[in-house]
Amino acid sequence: MKETRLAIKILKTLTKDRLHYPGRLMMDTFGMVARCGILLVLYWYVYKLNNGVINGTIFLFAAWSIFFYFAFNVLGLRGIARLIMQDIKTGNVEVLFSKPISYLSYRVWWQIGSGLYSFVVINIVATIALFLLIGLPPTMTTSLFVPTLILTFICCSILSLLTYSIVGLLAFWIEDVDPVFWIVDKAVMILGGSYLPVALFPPLMYKIALFSPFGASQFVTHTVNKSWQTNWYQLIGIQLGWIALFSLIVYFMFQQAKQKVSVNGG
Repeated sequence: MKETRLAIKILKTLTKDRLHYPGRLMMDTFGMVARCGILLVLYWYVYKLNNGVINGTIFLFAAWSIFFYFAFNVLGLRGIARLIMQDIKTGNVEVLFSKPISYLSYRVWWQIGSGLYSFVVINIVATIALFLLIGLPPTMTTSLFVPTLILTFICCSILSLLTYSIVGLLAFWIEDVDPVFWIVDKAVMILGGSYLPVALFPPLMYKIALFSPFGASQFVTHTVNKSWQTNWYQLIGIQLGWIALFSLIVYFMFQQAKQKVSVNGG
């Protein structure tokens, strides 16, 4: 109950802050248009040169897959890694550890709240705009689509937070986690289908994207594919498996981190 009240308070506070200071919204909107918009135009031209079909996939499926990647990343969950690192470097983590709240829960909800307003506004507008411009693929009009999209979105969010929390917690041992962050972030970007839709991957790379935690954290990009209609439960099962494993890793790292703070910080 205490954590629920904390989560609601953080989300309300940060949302009000974003309403009064829309700079973050403008920045996120520009980033979405600059990266996703230009990329979709380039893919449209490439598909046009290839008679509308590449590797058995038409532009409509590729465009929505790419859009879902960038739409999900507007939430900015990856930022939790550097937030944790900053807490550790400044010593703020010792102060937060002494509070009657869970440090990780506090940072998770803070990260969600900091990007939630931009995520909702940008995605409502961008989804409507993309629908009016190119329409919807038939896979998005089935009764299965919305429930499984919501389910895999939740799993993607949890897995992303766990993945980047692990990176952030490494700062207790290596202090500067930026090199690890870059490696993990690029792996997520490549295997998640940011600049090349998952449906266009070669067979080996496609399997790596399916079974690695980096690809699994972006399974929202798979929801527009025809294969999603038959294997969605398998993919969500993969996500749940990684979530269980990474939850254990985060738990043990956090326990070790608390001992380290207790020994070094008194």
